[in-house]
Amino acid sequence: MRGEVTTPSMDPSAQTPVPAADHEFIDTPAHLEQWLASMREWMERSPDKRCCLDTEADSLHHYHEKLCLLQVNCAGRYALVDPLAIADVSPLLELLDAHELWFHGADYDLTMLRRTYGWRPRVVRDTQIAARLLGARHFGLAALVHHHFGLELCKASQKADWSRRPLPPNMLSYAVDDVRYLLPLADLLVAGLREKGREDWFHQSCKSLQEDVAARDNAPREDPWRVNGCGRLHPKGLALLKAMWEWREGIARERDLPCFKIMSNKQMVAYAEQFEASQPLNPPNGWRPRWKKEFFDIITAVAGSDAASWPSRPRKSKGRLTDAQRDEIDRLCRFRDQVAGSLEIEPSLIASRGTIEELVVQGTPDHLLMGWQHQLLAEGIRQGDDVAVTTG
Repeated sequence: MRGEVTTPSMDPSAQTPVPAADHEFIDTPAHLEQWLASMREWMERSPDKRCCLDTEADSLHHYHEKLCLLQVNCAGRYALVDPLAIADVSPLLELLDAHELWFHGADYDLTMLRRTYGWRPRVVRDTQIAARLLGARHFGLAALVHHHFGLELCKASQKADWSRRPLPPNMLSYAVDDVRYLLPLADLLVAGLREKGREDWFHQSCKSLQEDVAARDNAPREDPWRVNGCGRLHPKGLALLKAMWEWREGIARERDLPCFKIMSNKQMVAYAEQFEASQPLNPPNGWRPRWKKEFFDIITAVAGSDAASWPSRPRKSKGRLTDAQRDEIDRLCRFRDQVAGSLEIEPSLIASRGTIEELVVQGTPDHLLMGWQHQLLAEGIRQGDDVAVTTG
């Protein structure tokens, strides 16, 4: 069954298979313009006006991640566009912007597209969001395609180096499959959303995702070396963490490797904790002699540095919660869980615990919740307000 395609809006199992080589690999501006001209005509004639887009990058293989492939589906016509060979893909983006654009798990794709081209699609739809709003617990594309169509998608190229050229046939096939089934899948999911009265939730959630990505600051984060898990460190450990992070960045840049292949954030935090406890530190197995020497040089330098130069622990911006606030957060979380259970969706889709904490502390849900989320929590929020009035 792999390699078969179907007409959008139809049941894949009922269609006639077509040859697997049903896509074009486009790596010249002339070929791209030729394909776009035919797609403009095709979209004019096609009753289906939707397009799909997916991307592949090389973040697992290189220091500076970059877009390496754009997978495109225009109402059932497929192309793989090589952004490493074509610097200006704006004509393609213009075509996609003229139509409803579907992704699966769009967050990373939108982030990379914005970072690379400064582009924010006009209308975004995400099959992963749709599946979760219908209660799916396994919402990866392969899981959904298997569940709805009984097809097994190969994951062998998921972590491949997409910057390599030429791309072998198995990677091209994997890439096309990332957009091949999105429109039939979208049809099934949208039908389910309409049946449950959740299509508006879906549209709000997709718009919220776009706004979240657009609002992210591309400027370098202050103190980027403060990685997850460092909040429990004291200045001595933070000093070693910062020194290791800066060393790792230099080595990764020099070797053109992703930082985690030198040393993971978790490893660095663990070393910093051991350093604070005056425990012996040994570099990871397999390191080259130069790295081991520099590792020990860093430890020696930090140990001999002036404590006044060590980084300080960040001050917590949040104040301490009162007992009443904790009780209200727990009560509202229980209410959320009950609502989610009745709808058979994940509670975090309605609101995370962090969001509920902000809601209780700030008391202004408008900028914290989407309309449909506020509607589901409204009764629980009113109950809390009533209790506050009564006890006040």
